[in-house]
Amino acid sequence: MRQHWLCFLFGTFALGLAAAAATAQPLKPVVPYKSPVVQAWSLLGECYPIDFRGIDIEWYPAKKVYQLTVTGMKPYTNMEVSLSHESYRGRPDYWRTVVVGCTKNGLLMPIPSPYYVTMNLDSFVGSKGVEIVGASRSVKRTVR
Repeated sequence: MRQHWLCFLFGTFALGLAAAAATAQPLKPVVPYKSPVVQAWSLLGECYPIDFRGIDIEWYPAKKVYQLTVTGMKPYTNMEVSLSHESYRGRPDYWRTVVVGCTKNGLLMPIPSPYYVTMNLDSFVGSKGVEIVGASRSVKRTVR
């Protein structure tokens, strides 16, 4: 008798669930949560050219060297920006330097922030000057 009673209770419960599901209203669509952290393609990170806004080349007579300063906005807060020079056999007219942004870990903070990169041009100046290359434009500056 005890088993019949349990089967009756279970059947009544299952029937009540089926009736509730049949008469239920459709759920309202849930607005997806957009995380401020974006997953990168790999945990090792990646590097690619990024845009720049300003270029400044100054002569420092005490050190006898030109100093290049590049400024702009990087797309991620935890991105490191550097200047990468191309290598040549001889001395070109304009030595090409690429503005590169690198992400180090697999998580990116998509909050634009300013960057400021400076370096000496003691051995990276062509016979006429330098060419700064970003993601969408290139600028040639005469030096000397």
